[in-house]
Amino acid sequence: MLQSVSGEETAMKKGVSIMERIYDYRKSTSAMIDSLEDHVYAKFRFNVEHRNLFLQFIPSMYYISKGPTEYIHESYMKVFLQDAYNYDIDTRVVSSTIRKNSRAMTPLVDFMSPHIYAVSLYDGHMLSPFNKHNRWYYRFNEKQLSDSTTWLEFRPRFYNTQLVNGYAIVETATGRIIMTTMNGEFDMITFRTHVQMDNEGGRALIPKRCSTVGTFKFMGNRISTVFDADYNCPISLPDSAGTLSSREMMNIIRPIPLTQKDQEVYEAYDSLQHAEELARQAEQADTTRHKKNLAKKIFWDTLGDNLIQPLEAESKDASIELSPIINPLYLSYSASRGVRYKMKLRMRYAWNQYRYLTLNPTFGYNFRQQQFYFTAPLRMTYNPKRNGYAEIVWGNGNPISNSSVKEALKEEYPDSIDFDDTDLDKFKDTYLQVFNNIMVFDWFDVETGIVYHHRKALDKATMQQYNMPTSYRSFAPVLGLKFLPWLNRGPLFAINYERAIKGVLESNLDYERWEFDAQWKKKIPGLRVLNLRAGAGLYTNTENYFLDYENFRDENLPEGWDDNWSGNFQLLSGSEYNRSDYYIRGNISYESPMVFGTWLPYLGKYIEKERFYLSGVQLSHSRPYYEFGYGFTNRYISLGLFASFRGHRFDGCGLQVDFELFKRW
Repeated sequence: MLQSVSGEETAMKKGVSIMERIYDYRKSTSAMIDSLEDHVYAKFRFNVEHRNLFLQFIPSMYYISKGPTEYIHESYMKVFLQDAYNYDIDTRVVSSTIRKNSRAMTPLVDFMSPHIYAVSLYDGHMLSPFNKHNRWYYRFNEKQLSDSTTWLEFRPRFYNTQLVNGYAIVETATGRIIMTTMNGEFDMITFRTHVQMDNEGGRALIPKRCSTVGTFKFMGNRISTVFDADYNCPISLPDSAGTLSSREMMNIIRPIPLTQKDQEVYEAYDSLQHAEELARQAEQADTTRHKKNLAKKIFWDTLGDNLIQPLEAESKDASIELSPIINPLYLSYSASRGVRYKMKLRMRYAWNQYRYLTLNPTFGYNFRQQQFYFTAPLRMTYNPKRNGYAEIVWGNGNPISNSSVKEALKEEYPDSIDFDDTDLDKFKDTYLQVFNNIMVFDWFDVETGIVYHHRKALDKATMQQYNMPTSYRSFAPVLGLKFLPWLNRGPLFAINYERAIKGVLESNLDYERWEFDAQWKKKIPGLRVLNLRAGAGLYTNTENYFLDYENFRDENLPEGWDDNWSGNFQLLSGSEYNRSDYYIRGNISYESPMVFGTWLPYLGKYIEKERFYLSGVQLSHSRPYYEFGYGFTNRYISLGLFASFRGHRFDGCGLQVDFELFKRW
């Protein structure tokens, strides 16, 4: 008989008791998973209920934006579990009715293995109700089902897309979760996930079977999906060079039979393929029409693939990926720097697991400056265990200032023109870096190399009119030292030294630069992060140089919320970075889900993480400069509001915006 726990207080006390057992079970069992190997079967079925023109512009949705309204995609994978929450997936066999065997609604892959015992269910998103650090966000009620099992209900204390509701069946004596059903919203998908957990040793921390029913809605498009994943499949496949596309093979290794609906989708696909083949054969009789239609099809397919979809190709030894040409994720705006857009290309070639070559160029354009930027690092990794690599980086930086040019002209031609209204101090910068890095000890890296800059004046005509050089070159050996005395449990300290040598490769600059930097990204339980950074830099030789620091610069190709916002100054003018012969800086940010913004009416539900900023820098030509900021991120955008001060006086305010929509798609 079902025995209800009477009274909220009694229920909460029992809830705490069973929750403590769940916490203890996870802690005692997590060490049992060590390099576990598994085979997983996954099946996705999609039903396009409503679609319009906008669907084809959503990443991973191009191939279902037209044609049939029902699709199926199956895959058989080999999974290597490093622990309960980190794993590598190698897809061995695939069978799909989606063109090119592409995946649609790629966030569904995360639903394959929710980490129910971890802080986050899906790789840094969705706070699990079964983790001790998240208990403040949930309310719990329990009912005794029998002497051996307990029914546990959980619901959020407030509505937010980072939280779920549902129930679980728990083994009362041990706290092992037998099964759970969770409802929530994840990255534009409303879902209901049912997880059946395994019961053997360390496998009890990972699912045995996971089923999800989801609905995606966006701008009039509506797509429903059913997704099933089965773990610990009995058939092992040998290692292969790539993924085999074969329905015949899938029919042999599939651990569970197809449903009647699955078979109907395959049958409709086969009929359509047969009809298209007959149409092609009939069309080929008219050679001219066939060539024209074929060219048109290739054109639109290529346009759709490369404009909307990332361009990807992979073999056993090599891979290439180009970000879509039209991609709002790489569009950003800030009050001080305007609108910027960028693209990424990623290429990799491996001789073996210890020797591989990567080329990862990034291109961008600043619309306010009307300036094209690029950086192209070519790296050969020869000893990954010791972080050993050699790298060549070619790129261009922000237009840089050389204040000594204007000062010299003012002294020599005091009554000529108002030099302050000219761009005589602005130069374009193209650079080449060649260096090698090696980890001498686990806590100590050494980087050695050279850097070569070629800076050309923007206003060449005026510079020539006043007999001033139109270009400057510098050649400098570089030494970098990185210290991690507490390994990954403490801050990283870095020292960078650069000394120019005149006469090498037409170098006409002489300078010496020192920089010191310390960074610590302290992760706090509950998806909270404390970012700390402090540093200083100075030039000890001031004979005709450009003030260009390595750790204190205007970022022309920013990386966004996760990589860039915490350690930079958002409102500081670009010219400020190149005017002082020293700097002393400090940056602090604190990030946490659901702090203040969560309580805002209507909007609070969608605020996933919030961040608070405090930054300051002392330069030789001005009073201390400070920035205070507040930011939040959600499924649509990341937004930061900043205010700056010089000394005690207000200096300005502005905002930073990056698009997050479909970032995980």
